[in-house]
Amino acid sequence: MPAPSDRPSGPTAGVLRALHVDPSPAHLRPARTALAAATLAALTGSVGACAVIVWAGTRLVPGLAGYTHFRFAAYAPLTVVGVLAACVTWPVAAHLSPTPRWVLFRLAVLVTAVLWVPDLVLLARHQPGSAVLILMTMHLAVAVVTYQCLVRMAPAAVRPVAPDAHDPDRPARRMAAALAAVVGVELLLGVATLVAVPTGRPSGWLPPEGAVLYLAHALVGLPLAVGAVVLLSRVRGSSRILALTGWIGLVGVAVAGVGGVLTASHPLRIVGIALMLLGPVVAVFGYLLPVLDRWSEDEASG
Repeated sequence: MPAPSDRPSGPTAGVLRALHVDPSPAHLRPARTALAAATLAALTGSVGACAVIVWAGTRLVPGLAGYTHFRFAAYAPLTVVGVLAACVTWPVAAHLSPTPRWVLFRLAVLVTAVLWVPDLVLLARHQPGSAVLILMTMHLAVAVVTYQCLVRMAPAAVRPVAPDAHDPDRPARRMAAALAAVVGVELLLGVATLVAVPTGRPSGWLPPEGAVLYLAHALVGLPLAVGAVVLLSRVRGSSRILALTGWIGLVGVAVAGVGGVLTASHPLRIVGIALMLLGPVVAVFGYLLPVLDRWSEDEASG
């Protein structure tokens, strides 16, 4: 009789395969020294690329000199935050996927597209088209520089995997990893919505500006909430780490949901925004607990 498969079946399996998610992959996370060097190179190269683009753009269009978003103090901190986020994501992708470069490339494309949304909002608000084009070029340059530094300076090593290894917790870990990715998308949409939708608007469920982003952010939250409940039901009786994963993830998603409801009321909007930012951070931490746990096991066995 063939051994029972530990892989999930049905729509969940198809989604995870499409996302190239597998918490027991054939890759190890990059070496710490190489990752540190790649991070430093990505930070230096990205900030430098933005400075060069601003310099060239303001020379080509002198009227843009002094434009608010072209000030070093305006774009450098945001660039550093974005690069550091990518550098943290790279070892996670290497651990969760047998094709980490595939994952990182598509994440870079997705994040760049999301970051272009506020740029297009500036264009809709009658900001200079040349300035918006320069900002979009800066975002693209940061993505290209960071991606190349990570995959070339800190590549993922190959891990030999026993083909017959049976891991009954793999389906739950795969689902947790998928939920962490969805929470990341939800957080990016939330930040874009925060930029596009005025915080001083009157109370109401649908804002007059940025309604499309607002609805997209809300619609992504619905399957996320369902997934959080389903995962919690699946990890009942599993290991302590997976049980914590289910509960922490659900709490984080619930906090973000409560925050979303509160933003409809003008007097409570600031509190709601704070909860919408806190909730995804808690949820991502919870859904990545299995990864952190396996990393600690790797360190102990090494």
